[in-house]
Amino acid sequence: MREVKIVLPELEDVLPEEFVEHMLAATKEILLALRSLIDSGLDKIEAVEEISKAKKEIRKIEVE
Repeated sequence: MREVKIVLPELEDVLPEEFVEHMLAATKEILLALRSLIDSGLDKIEAVEEISKAKKEIRKIEVE
């Protein structure tokens, strides 16, 4: 039986270096944007938790 081997070039050999650099930078920006959304969501959750905790601490004070 005969074997046929096909060698494919690596992506780095096909894609221009400038393209790869821009794609890495763009990917980093997307991840930073997602981090910002997550941080914002966590801040809102923490604010709601603090309000909820404050409501539980409200006590009735009798005034004479």
